[in-house]
Parts: sequence; C-alpha cells; structure tokens
Amino acid sequence: MLRAARLTLVLVLVLTVQTTWLADARPFGATGDLLLLVAIAAGMAAGPVRGATVGFIAGVAMDLVLLTPFGLSSLTYLAVGFIVGTVHDGVLRSAPWIPVLVTFVASALGIVFLVMLGQLLGQQFRVPGLPRIVLVTAVINTLLAFPALFVARWIEKAAPDRMLQPSMRGLR
Repeated sequence: MLRAARLTLVLVLVLTVQTTWLADARPFGATGDLLLLVAIAAGMAAGPVRGATVGFIAGVAMDLVLLTPFGLSSLTYLAVGFIVGTVHDGVLRSAPWIPVLVTFVASALGIVFLVMLGQLLGQQFRVPGLPRIVLVTAVINTLLAFPALFVARWIEKAAPDRMLQPSMRGLR
C-alpha cells in the first residue's frame, strides 16, 4: 500500500513537471521524457516485472494528456521498463557508469520505438528532427539518471526483498 502511494505521488509530480515546466523549457527544440525515465529507473531498481508495471502505469498517465493513439506510450514504456530490468539484472552493478549508459541507451531506443510504433499505427510524426529529439531526450534523461534511481529505490523501500542483488534473491 505504501509503495502504491509513493508511486502515485511520484507519477503525479513527474507528469505535472513534464506537462508544464519541461514542456516550456525546450532545449534545442526538444524535451526530455521524464515518465520514460521513471520506467527506466523502476526497471533498474526493481527488475523487469516492476519496470514493466511502472512503465505501463506511467504510459497510461502520459497517454491521457497526449493526442496520440491511446496506449502508444503505455506499450512503449512497458517494453522499455521490462527490457531495462531484464538487462540490468544480468549486469554487474559495481560500475557507477552502468546506470548512466543504460539510461542513455534506453531513452534513445524508447523514443525511436515510440515513433516507429506510432508510424505503424498511422500516427504522422515529424521524423526529420528525430535524431535531435532522440539525442536531447537521452541527454536530459541521462543527466537525471541518479536522482531518478534514488526516487525509484525510495518507492521500492516498502518491499525490501526486491532490493536485494539478483544473486541473493534465491537465498531468502
């Protein structure tokens, strides 16, 4: 229950920042995708299932304010959260640059996947600026990787078993 309340609080705050302040502050004509970052951080902090769950919920929240086909963000964030959780569980976590690299690559691929999926669904995205949008979004999300990971771990604090290293999960 506490974890759901924390997640709800974070999603409301992040969605508010995403749709107000960050929508106006568009460096290089693009903006970060903070709700995608929440899904990425959840995947890194709590594994693939939690990353997919948080990604889906964050995507539904984003779909409610976007004029794209409903479910496009949900499916994208779900897939990214699951893949990040799966990849991050199989990687040694001793290097401090791993969350940075994972966030950059996952953000870039998440935006590309969103555009490709949207094109398949008939959504006409302006693709000529796509490399700039992908780069700016990935850089903004990467700069916020450690705060996002801290918040994701705070949300998961209610469930200490998920915070164990993958090799120690089977010992309990």
